[in-house]
Amino acid sequence: MLGRMLPFTFDSWRKDSLKVLMVSKSNILPNIFCASWKKQSHKCLEHHEGWMRVTTGCVSTTSPQCYKNSTGKEEDFNCTWVESNPEQNPTYTLHIWDSERKSFIMRMNTGRRAQKYLLLEELGTTSRKMEIWVQRQVGNLTCNSDKTSVILECLVKYSAPQITNMKRSAKKLTLNLTLDKPKDNKSAIYEIRWRERDSEWQTKTFQTEDNTIQDLYTLLLQNQVVYQIQLRRQARLLLHPCNDSIHALWSDWSPMVDVPLEISLKPVIRWVEKQRNGSRDVNLTWDAPPAEESVGGVMYKLNLSVWPCEKPKTFKTIIVNRTFQTSITMSEARVSIIAINKVGNSPLHQIIIPAVKHLNYCPNPPRTNIAKRTCLEWYKLEDGETRPTTVQSSSHKLFKDIENSTEVEKFVRHYYFLHTMTKKHHQTHAMCPFYSEEGVPTKGPEKVSFSDVTHKSAVVRWLSIPVVAQRGFLQQYVIWISEQGNTTHHQVLANETSFLIKNLLPGTSYTVSIAGRTKAGAGPNSTVNFETQSSKALSWQDQTILSVCVVALLCTIICSIAARRFRSKLLPVVPSPVIPATEFSSPHDQDLSNVTEEVHDVILLQVQDLIKPRQKMPTEQSTLLQEFGLVVFEEEEEEDEEEGVSDLGSIKSCCYPNPSYRGQMLQLPEPIHITDNTYKYNDTESTYRTGLFFETRVLECDQTSPKS
Repeated sequence: MLGRMLPFTFDSWRKDSLKVLMVSKSNILPNIFCASWKKQSHKCLEHHEGWMRVTTGCVSTTSPQCYKNSTGKEEDFNCTWVESNPEQNPTYTLHIWDSERKSFIMRMNTGRRAQKYLLLEELGTTSRKMEIWVQRQVGNLTCNSDKTSVILECLVKYSAPQITNMKRSAKKLTLNLTLDKPKDNKSAIYEIRWRERDSEWQTKTFQTEDNTIQDLYTLLLQNQVVYQIQLRRQARLLLHPCNDSIHALWSDWSPMVDVPLEISLKPVIRWVEKQRNGSRDVNLTWDAPPAEESVGGVMYKLNLSVWPCEKPKTFKTIIVNRTFQTSITMSEARVSIIAINKVGNSPLHQIIIPAVKHLNYCPNPPRTNIAKRTCLEWYKLEDGETRPTTVQSSSHKLFKDIENSTEVEKFVRHYYFLHTMTKKHHQTHAMCPFYSEEGVPTKGPEKVSFSDVTHKSAVVRWLSIPVVAQRGFLQQYVIWISEQGNTTHHQVLANETSFLIKNLLPGTSYTVSIAGRTKAGAGPNSTVNFETQSSKALSWQDQTILSVCVVALLCTIICSIAARRFRSKLLPVVPSPVIPATEFSSPHDQDLSNVTEEVHDVILLQVQDLIKPRQKMPTEQSTLLQEFGLVVFEEEEEEDEEEGVSDLGSIKSCCYPNPSYRGQMLQLPEPIHITDNTYKYNDTESTYRTGLFFETRVLECDQTSPKS
């Protein structure tokens, strides 16, 4: 509700103590104090050109902040404020009041923009105290922000610093602020805050000096811990009126930066190459540093030397999958890599992709009419085979220009590559060894020896002449074989190192000489003597067979001995019978002169009598047999009825049992056929069973008619 406009004068405009008039339709209420110059006051008076106007439901903005970006005298100013409710699409008017002259310096409508760029020419002087506020208007409703009393000359707000260069070594983090100095290149006050992830901030302030080459600051951190840091700064104002908190404007905080660990290990490069039409396609890959060292991203710097006639090319790029593909020639290529994170570099790692294997001969001479961009690379082969560290190259010369030049030593092997390049594609057009002038070898083959010598043949072997001693392209080896004034010679290719000599005489001494030959002639020879075997001697095939048989025999004997020892350890030992040392007297050794013979009646039964039913043995006969330790036993009849009665049950007469075992049952395995009364000693058997010793004697009996 819009009330009447009333004149009103006041000396001060304060935030927490403002005189307001509550206006109704018919009267004006007494003066009261507004509790807050914010949303709480529904109807408050606004100062506008010496008048007080009643407004309803207005929400003001924050106090405007005006500043310049450096301490320079000719610097323009920028004013900004924060809108609390931008959805209402308000319009703004910036007011600057000269407190000393009591007049407006500026009243400027900014529309809907919550900032205004002020030219120094529009402001005039900036060293006097001024009051600044913003009027916000939504429709017919207006309200003012809080006033700020400042000196514009003291209001300096630097831009937010950027952390772009820092080094970390163990527990020290060094920030280099040289590349991000304030606009006026003056000293400044910095505030730094740091923390471990998801922990509380720690803060510290420091100052930089004027006219310094480098602005460095060192912060002590814990080792092996990832941190986050931020910076802000403010100008150092030396004027007396500016030394208060109102004019100390901090810049915005810099973006938060992760501080990783330093990269301690150099990247390990792997490569895969594929030859194609005189070039090699190379795919380089490498691993990323550990996670603590890769925080914030890692950048890789590659240096490639693939074209000998130019300086190495540098590729500096961030590669997500850590791969790089390029094309190189058949010559040697060098690759170096450095991993770079936010706090430093890794150690340099350099690899050499070697050239393809050197050829021993040049298959085809190179063409000279090449219209493409070329590069000739040549060098002397160290020890005749190894590429030196330093090579010569030229983008203007061809092979014919250096073949016979003084730059190439005579009788020394050199190697050259002729490279071409079209549309950044490198290719090797030709590669060959060459001599400016050839000579004869300086030495013969080494370590000449003989093997497989028989009575009619032998094999001679040798080592190739070193390339350094060849002094030219070796064409062949010449072999001379001499025997009692007769000499024959043979020629073999230069890549051969053995020769079979045939048609030799048995038991004869021979002399063999071998020499290498180049285009210029043959060099010194190496001479060795040997003697063939006699015809009676075994041939090497027979000697081999005989040796194999001897070895097999020895193996058989050794295995047999080992098997016996193993079996003796594996199987239990059979115990020997324990025979007590008792004296046993045979009947022949006894003195029988005084012995009277007792004669007892013995009843002999024939087989027919066994069929009859058995009768009980008389007591007298049974007692007699028991006195001699004999027991007559009966065998049960078998179930098979067809066999009838068994033979007399395994009883042998004329036995002499040991008296110590009287009463034991004695069973003899074989039946006795009693045919006669005349007895003769026929056989004696000794038996050892379960610790008992038995001696059995069998007598022959002449067959007579039985007694009844």
